[in-house]
Amino acid sequence: MNQEQFERSLQELKAGSDVIRPSDVFVFSEPLRSALTYAVRLGRLSLSEFAEELKLGREQARQIADVLISRKLFQNSRVSNDQETFYDTRVSAMTRPLTRPPSDLLKKIDD
Repeated sequence: MNQEQFERSLQELKAGSDVIRPSDVFVFSEPLRSALTYAVRLGRLSLSEFAEELKLGREQARQIADVLISRKLFQNSRVSNDQETFYDTRVSAMTRPLTRPPSDLLKKIDD
């Protein structure tokens, strides 16, 4: 990823304020889309792996990961240590509120 792609990726991520769901990953441009798809499939990855997927330095990859944490796609993993930071990807986010079925639904089913 070159500097222009890095800046565009950061802009794309910072443009929204909603939670990023795994199903939302497809809207991002390459190579961010591929790296996020890889991360979601693995479920957990290290900062080094993320930087390698993005073809970026660790500090730039950390900047992207920090935005992903704020948008709730990534969260810091408990297995992180002094040598390496790990991220868990969220498999799902909050769902839409459930609506109550109409009270006459069971009557319609019986008929």
